[in-house]
Amino acid sequence: MKQFQRILKLSIAIAKAEIKAKNEGSYLGIFWYLLNPVLTLLLLWAIFFPRLGQHIHHYPLYLLLGIILFNFFQQATTEATRIIRRNARLVKSINFPLESLVGAVILKTLFSHLFEIILFIIVALFLNVPIAGILFYPLILILFCLFCLGACFLLSSLTIYLIDLENIWGFIVRLIWFATPIFYAIEGQTRLFFINLFNPMYYFITITRDILIYSRPPHGWMIAAAICYSVLFVLIGSRVFHKLKIRFSEMI
Repeated sequence: MKQFQRILKLSIAIAKAEIKAKNEGSYLGIFWYLLNPVLTLLLLWAIFFPRLGQHIHHYPLYLLLGIILFNFFQQATTEATRIIRRNARLVKSINFPLESLVGAVILKTLFSHLFEIILFIIVALFLNVPIAGILFYPLILILFCLFCLGACFLLSSLTIYLIDLENIWGFIVRLIWFATPIFYAIEGQTRLFFINLFNPMYYFITITRDILIYSRPPHGWMIAAAICYSVLFVLIGSRVFHKLKIRFSEMI
């Protein structure tokens, strides 16, 4: 328990320092966190609404929520592939819990995610869409953070031994983007539905859309799958990280 508290405190301290360093000297500040989802939303809406979005209820929110959640996953996992090498001095120091570096990645990404969720709420209110479901979002976010944490543990440790994994992951995450129903719906598309059964992002995005946009309870099997993916990834990721971190200082 004391070790967990120490890791958490260090993760918070590292995340705060990196957020402060990133925003120092910036005139736009937090608006930079909103620029990416807003521009992506406008671009994808202009391209896909006439062909793919006309039959999707509340398509702007449908699209925005998919972008926001995938941004979290992409930003966290991409940074995780380089977080150990970027902090080589800390890795080589004595008695430093390396898990705090990965925890800081999740906390820093969570910080920007909160601004994106505020943007979602503003757009929903503008479109007169009820947002009572936002009260349940923290529960989804906890599961989602655990899933991303496990993925970050896995990627951050494997990248030390497989240097090319950083570039490979950039390609893989683009494939996941197109496979995940972010700007289209998979209803009636049997092959896409089958593929997404093995895509954790599909469950988290669909559950969140059901609750926040359509104010309906998600299917029980989807909630169970999201829980399983979260637990599975955090257990496997932390186990692999613990096994491989012993040689981090030698490999970097």
